[in-house]
Amino acid sequence: MYGARRRRRVRRTAAIIGLAVVLAVVGGWWYFRPRASHDDAGDAAQAGPTETSVGPVAAAIKNVADVPVQPEARPAQPEQVVLVADEQVIIPAKRGAAEQATDGAALATPRLEAAADDEPDEPRSAPGDPTAARVSSDTRTGNRTIEEARGLLEAGKLLEARRQLNSLLAGDLGDAEGSEVRALLTRIADDTVFGRRSVPNDPLVDSYTIQPGDVLVNIARNFDVPYEILMVMNGIPDATKIRQDQKLKIPRGPFHAKIYKSRFRMDVYLQDVFVRSFRVGLGTDNGTPTGLWRVKNRLENPTYYPPASATDKRILPPDHPENPLGRRWIGLEGVEGEAVGHEGFGIHGTIEPDSIGKAVSLGCIRMHNEDVAFLYMLLLPGRSTVTMLP
Repeated sequence: MYGARRRRRVRRTAAIIGLAVVLAVVGGWWYFRPRASHDDAGDAAQAGPTETSVGPVAAAIKNVADVPVQPEARPAQPEQVVLVADEQVIIPAKRGAAEQATDGAALATPRLEAAADDEPDEPRSAPGDPTAARVSSDTRTGNRTIEEARGLLEAGKLLEARRQLNSLLAGDLGDAEGSEVRALLTRIADDTVFGRRSVPNDPLVDSYTIQPGDVLVNIARNFDVPYEILMVMNGIPDATKIRQDQKLKIPRGPFHAKIYKSRFRMDVYLQDVFVRSFRVGLGTDNGTPTGLWRVKNRLENPTYYPPASATDKRILPPDHPENPLGRRWIGLEGVEGEAVGHEGFGIHGTIEPDSIGKAVSLGCIRMHNEDVAFLYMLLLPGRSTVTMLP
């Protein structure tokens, strides 16, 4: 009996010792365990976020320069009425960053297409095609110098071909030859400027690596272009989020436009290099003054306020089918020539596509809705100009 009690005591003692060892091991592991879940979070907080918040420009604000470097909460602002040559437009109150973010996202498509809400007025070619003559880049006039440039293009020497064609465009060309050159330059611009790939040593294009704290609108403004074109060119679907260390392809702005009144044609240039042609409608009775205009502001979805002379006094909201302004407004101010002192003129869309190519407005420049949506992404207030030629 004594032996049995001794064996039970030994087993009990061994169990206690074993339990103590287990507790010691567990306690040691707990004390000396890796703390990655907490320490990593602290390191991340010190290193900064991997995505940089972006404060995009609300398309309705008067000037891209009004946007702060960092997005901030602002009190509601009243709407402003603007008198224009054709009609009156209203500048809506500025919206919050969350609402603004959806504006740019609609424009961020891999190809340079119009925003989803800018449906074509009629079956047409893609925005920016040289619609003045409906000439394809495959159309040939037989001009020897143009054929030489075409050979450079087909050989992959895009910059050399562009340089030669752009020089030709500045010279004396016939209508057919000019249309052929513009079509070829449009094709090159799609590849070198607006496309995703970069051509080495292209003086019209730069690259930029996003740094901590960068804001997309400020990056774009440093290169004299609107932020929307950066979204499209770089496939950025959401203007409120850009990644640190993300590389951007950026055109070296600003973009400018020349309008030839007698031909109802607008040519768009990046610096001094042609990139696009559009058809336009102009003012009746020579109502669109010649000279140099500066882009003053840009508006999305303007509300229509009828002029005093209008018989129909209805105020039409942005989505109203009879709103004559379309979905984009690019305001202009005259700075040289006959344009000096003129304000209230602008470039806008239309609900009357048949008026494009005619002198029917009270002075404003009308465009097909998808064309003006494209142009809207190129012209920067305060930096871009529009030259009105006879």
